[in-house]
Amino acid sequence: MIRQPLCFVVVFCGLVPWVAAAQTYEPTWESLAEVNEAPDWFRDAKVGIYFHWGVYSVPAYGDEWYPRNMFLSGNRANRHHVETYGDPSEHDYADFVPEFKAEHFDPEDWADLFVRAGARFAGPVCEHHDGFAMWDSEFTPWNAADMGPKRDITGELEKAIRARGMRFVATFHHARNNLWENEPGRWTGHYEGVKNQYPSLLEDPERAILYGYIPRDQFVEVWMNKLREVIDRYQPDLIWFDSWLDEIPEQARQEFLAYYYNDAVRGGREVVVTRKQDDLPMECSIVDYEKGRAAELTENVWLTDDTISQGSWCWTEDLTIKEADEVIDTLVDIVSKNGQLLLNISPKADGTIPQDQREVLHALGDWLQANGESIYDTRPWLTFGEGPTRMERGGHFVGSVRYGAEDIRYTRSKDGDTLYAIVLGNPSGDLTLRSVNVVTASPGADIRRVADGARVEFTVNDRGQPVLRTSRSPHPTAAHAVAYRFSGMELTLHEDAALETGADIQVAAEQATLEGQQIRTEERIADRTNIGFWDNPRERVHWLLPIREEATYHIRIEYARPGTASSVAVHTGDTKISATLPPSDGWDRPRIAEIGTVTLQPGVHHLTLAPADPDAWQPINVWTLRAAKGM
Repeated sequence: MIRQPLCFVVVFCGLVPWVAAAQTYEPTWESLAEVNEAPDWFRDAKVGIYFHWGVYSVPAYGDEWYPRNMFLSGNRANRHHVETYGDPSEHDYADFVPEFKAEHFDPEDWADLFVRAGARFAGPVCEHHDGFAMWDSEFTPWNAADMGPKRDITGELEKAIRARGMRFVATFHHARNNLWENEPGRWTGHYEGVKNQYPSLLEDPERAILYGYIPRDQFVEVWMNKLREVIDRYQPDLIWFDSWLDEIPEQARQEFLAYYYNDAVRGGREVVVTRKQDDLPMECSIVDYEKGRAAELTENVWLTDDTISQGSWCWTEDLTIKEADEVIDTLVDIVSKNGQLLLNISPKADGTIPQDQREVLHALGDWLQANGESIYDTRPWLTFGEGPTRMERGGHFVGSVRYGAEDIRYTRSKDGDTLYAIVLGNPSGDLTLRSVNVVTASPGADIRRVADGARVEFTVNDRGQPVLRTSRSPHPTAAHAVAYRFSGMELTLHEDAALETGADIQVAAEQATLEGQQIRTEERIADRTNIGFWDNPRERVHWLLPIREEATYHIRIEYARPGTASSVAVHTGDTKISATLPPSDGWDRPRIAEIGTVTLQPGVHHLTLAPADPDAWQPINVWTLRAAKGM
């Protein structure tokens, strides 16, 4: 056993308005907050696949932003386009559409490959910023059923994916497509270069639709109608949004969410919506990190969208593919921190998936076939892991991180009875799990490799930590990572884990002593206490921080302060450290920032948090104070 710690009605193109049926959710943030934003199927699935594949795959140059960049004079893509195809006024993006034939596209083969890779949800980029819809749409002539492939790409994939027991995903980037004058004389949108440098193209009414050059109100209606159309026809289990969703009016976002969640209720389904920015509340959506992830274990569930390549999201002639080892290690790190992975692949314009990408997917699938027990249907343990390799930061675009056999990640079974330790390499010799404390072990307690069931000899050292007598596993997947299963033991987090693994020692809001008349605790986030109402700069927060080992500690604060920065100081003994905290996304959107470093001796230390400059104080909400060694 493991111990755990405490109705948007739109008339467009002459269609009959949709009439709302009885609904559970109203289009208000208060009502939508009742949604279960992270259903169990999503938390269990862990691995999904999607793909940047569309008209931009035809030029196969630069990246999927070629449609925008080809119209920007001086841009590398613009120079390439002029040299290869001629001036964009004579050969524009629309002229690539007939060349996007997808003649070798086989949805059955693609779905088989996704299953082979271990994916449990999959689906297409339904529409990128370029304005070309990959489904049979009545709301734009620029769609794959009427042009290019002349096939309902999304519909064919939806049938093939569901036939193999996977959940279906639809991703949307089209909020950026609108070409509109958001300020006098300033045009914004994906095709800004068309308006500024090739405006004659917009004289063609059909091209104007592709380039998003339609009235703002009409564009918002089309944005909504496209989403409703995909929901009605394909009933996706997950709708993923790219950035710039904040350009869509708040009411339209609320109407979309109510429509989607109510449709799911009527169909007896639980669905997921993701966003990249602070443009949907966390109570009714999941945050997605582009080419990134959390640096630490989080309370909230999240998603990473990452790509199989080192560069572009779409196919290009010079695309470099990651090694399978990096993809697998990244997946393990994500899952250990309460995340899931949506992995992008890059098919060619003709519908073929290159062999080097297939080989990485095969290796991922082989590893999951052997070790998936430690990934699927699991939940985070009390710490995400240990080892020398640490991310510099979390969030979007964190860069490549390469791990080794000294780096260990932890997961647990949903029932809490089984711990998994996943070594990001193939270890040999004694392996001490410094984060694990063995409380008791039954006579039949054992540790086994998950891939082949081989028993691993172990002892418990005088500090209560298990020491595994490992030998190099001969299993083919062990070149990437080796998972171990613990049985018959009562385990908890080792008391020294925060120091030895570099994890935080934390003191929470409810452990603080508050000095003042106004300052008090509240719950801005469900089930999490924070310190709030700190308007008076003469008020203070006090904690007692237990330190077991002499070291230099990084003092960090988990706080929220929207709009403007705030400066704080931490006092301990004769030492004072201070820092200016950058603003967060909202009063209920905490972030973590470092205040400074301080050397502490073993013992209990009195730390006081106070305004650095009382005359310039900007109130903050505070959740935790953290001390981290050696980071």
